[in-house]
Amino acid sequence: METAVVADTGRPQLEQLLAAYSEGRISRRELEQSSGLWFGEILNELARRGLPLPRVDSRLHFNEAQRNVFERVFG
Repeated sequence: METAVVADTGRPQLEQLLAAYSEGRISRRELEQSSGLWFGEILNELARRGLPLPRVDSRLHFNEAQRNVFERVFG
């Protein structure tokens, strides 16, 4: 997927991309490709805007066998 780079940190498009990333609606890779920012720069821009890091509930991605192993090891 080719997208335009919006590395200007004051542009409204970047604001929308950062908000979408913070809310978990787009991936880090999508944000990097669309903005031209590297991960450290993304973290800096999120902090400047008071946006939290996205949270992923990995439990949703476990199948039953993985849950059982997890429970045996950590439960």
